[in-house]
Amino acid sequence: MNIQHLLTFKQQRVLDAVREYINEEDRSPTLEQLRATLGFSSLRTVTQYLDILERKGYIVRRKNAARNIELRNVDGAWGTVSIPVIANVGCDDLSVFAQNSNSADEFLEVDKRIVDEEEGDIVAVRAIGDSMNDAGINTGDYVLIRFTNDVRDGDRVAAIVNDMVTVKRLERRDGMTILWPQSKDPKFKPIILKDDFKIAGKVLCVIPSNQMEMTEVVPLED
Repeated sequence: MNIQHLLTFKQQRVLDAVREYINEEDRSPTLEQLRATLGFSSLRTVTQYLDILERKGYIVRRKNAARNIELRNVDGAWGTVSIPVIANVGCDDLSVFAQNSNSADEFLEVDKRIVDEEEGDIVAVRAIGDSMNDAGINTGDYVLIRFTNDVRDGDRVAAIVNDMVTVKRLERRDGMTILWPQSKDPKFKPIILKDDFKIAGKVLCVIPSNQMEMTEVVPLED
């Protein structure tokens, strides 16, 4: 599974501008064209963002060329898609509200084959709490979730209860649904429900926060 470094909203905007220009023109933009497209006041700002994108592995720049930006490939073409980080979800209890995806200010670049192979929209959320630490989900980690109602016993799911979201392991038994924590700490208890809840989606994978890097360049003039 190919998941690269986390991008801020502004870094994603620069990457999208490069991607769109290459797709339309079949060549990379110049620094001046990027500056004008993005509304930056200086070429140095463009260069700073490109430095970050290259360090994070999204582009490669050839030396001594005016149009020197190449998208970093995964499978012979542009091989990743942008997944918004839309919410914090509680792994300890139901005390964390989901956020609207329109407010996303962080993005993950994910191998597009993950999206192509799965039906339903895919988003990323940040985990809060330690009740799922035996499943490798710790506070600050990023959890990739596919929106679906098609889940089975044993799946790790994002469940909505009273408009709040939690990540747990699913079990259905005798007309009840049990959302199990996965932790040796006895303070974490299962949540037992009837029908007054909704499964938001299924957990696809977990990206440990210590593997992610988030930096930003925000010159005052821009």
